[in-house]
Amino acid sequence: MSRDVSAELQARQPLTEHGGVRCEQALWRGQTVFVKTLLSDSPDLQARFVHEGEVATRVACPLIVSPLLCTPRHLLFPFVPGGTLRERLDRSGPLGADEATQVTAGVLLAAAHLHARGVTHQDLKPENVLLAGGQASTQSVRVIDFGMSHARGLPLDIHSGTRMGTPHFMAPEQFLGLRGEPRSDLYSAGVLLFDCLAGAPPYEDALGWLAGVHDRRAALPGPAALHEVLRAALGRDPDDRPASAAQMLALLQSARAALGLAPVPEDLCP
Repeated sequence: MSRDVSAELQARQPLTEHGGVRCEQALWRGQTVFVKTLLSDSPDLQARFVHEGEVATRVACPLIVSPLLCTPRHLLFPFVPGGTLRERLDRSGPLGADEATQVTAGVLLAAAHLHARGVTHQDLKPENVLLAGGQASTQSVRVIDFGMSHARGLPLDIHSGTRMGTPHFMAPEQFLGLRGEPRSDLYSAGVLLFDCLAGAPPYEDALGWLAGVHDRRAALPGPAALHEVLRAALGRDPDDRPASAAQMLALLQSARAALGLAPVPEDLCP
């Protein structure tokens, strides 16, 4: 019999409920936590829920929110006050070059940590990036939600062959069903940078772009020094993108230097 965590939760505050999962803020053992509770009996949803917990427990980095407890029905995470990057963009509009590149650098550092451990996130987007304390800085980035992730260390990829992802942020090869390609995360990081600078992703008709119907992209936003990074990350072919998160971060650091901005710290995810 699996452990029922419900009785251990206090001061529960419902946040959202969709896709058979309820999200809440609560107190657990004296700590404020973010709680995901699986409500559905669907075998597919159950497998996805367990998968998220299994992958998230395999990584340990200050820029990634890992679970405190995983059961077949509950995932408990440390609560991170400050809201998501998407909420910040919706509330205050596009970020300047300094903040946009700082946040993207944090995402790339988290991605490098994941990739070194055989994990591809597959759904990097502003909704899945928390900003601790509401600050748009590298140190404040907290990557969340491993429900669509791929982990080489797991015996079964429950999403194998599927087009799981968010169209505006998923890479073309991901749309075609290819999973476990780290450079797909770099594409998503490039779209995230674009979104931070412009306030919207690059392709209004994302599905048409992914299917190869058109190449109509919005004009590159931000200062020209960042355009090389954006062009490289948004390549349709993975071979046209940086080879790794570390290489894309190096391009970002060079662009910051060209803009007279200090380098971001790179020792945040050991």
